[in-house]
Amino acid sequence: MPAVIIIPIYNAYARLEPLFTALARTAAEIPVIAINDASPDQRVGDYLQALDSERFASLRLLENPVNQGFVATVNRGIQMCDGDVIILNQDTVVTGNWYQNMLRAGELGQVATVTPLTNNGEIASLPEICVNHPLPEQPELMARACVLAGQPGYPEIPTAVGFCMLIKRACIDAIGLLDAGHYGHGYGEENDYSCRARAAGLRNLLCDDAYVGHVGNQSFQDLGLRPNAEALQKVLARYPDYMQRVRAFIEHDPLREKRLRIDAIYRQLLSNEYV
Repeated sequence: MPAVIIIPIYNAYARLEPLFTALARTAAEIPVIAINDASPDQRVGDYLQALDSERFASLRLLENPVNQGFVATVNRGIQMCDGDVIILNQDTVVTGNWYQNMLRAGELGQVATVTPLTNNGEIASLPEICVNHPLPEQPELMARACVLAGQPGYPEIPTAVGFCMLIKRACIDAIGLLDAGHYGHGYGEENDYSCRARAAGLRNLLCDDAYVGHVGNQSFQDLGLRPNAEALQKVLARYPDYMQRVRAFIEHDPLREKRLRIDAIYRQLLSNEYV
């Protein structure tokens, strides 16, 4: 059974066309659930209703009658699925074999979540870790560079990064849904979920041969949401060692050399494009 792609949507109208164009190119045969979380921008609903069903094998459009927030909207999608799911933010651009490569990483033992590499994703960022870079000029070339840089190592990470996150059904069965009660409209929910999975003996992996571009701070931005200290404190109240594990990962940085190779290969591929 293929993993269902769940896309929570709130405003950010300008990001819809890049999102669905890239999806049609890379995952046209994959089931997609797109949930409009009562976007006040009418263009959002109009765009979704006008999507050509022939571009996707299985696209299901839903709309929350009132705004539920990011986490509750994601949970609604998860509850409609029986297998694995991929949570995909609307401000992303998928590339290459992102879907297939993430699923392959998910087939390793005791996996809870899988996160791809990106330009803007904290510990998953390229070319520098924990730096929010702009979208690369050619995201598809960056995806190719990730594959050409060598065999994936799938390092274990202290937390998934919520812009694009595969969640295995075995994990959902073991620990349940994201915590909408504590994390409301978003920020902190994926960190909490990853810690809960780790406590259950499951692993969060970084898929270093998959790349998904991420604009960042686009979806749900009109609600004034930003990463904040309050969300982190909620995580630390439950998992006091969380930041220690994050710092240890950053200091160890198992992909340091590979990120440099990816960047060098990307620059070479980019230069060849203009020869």
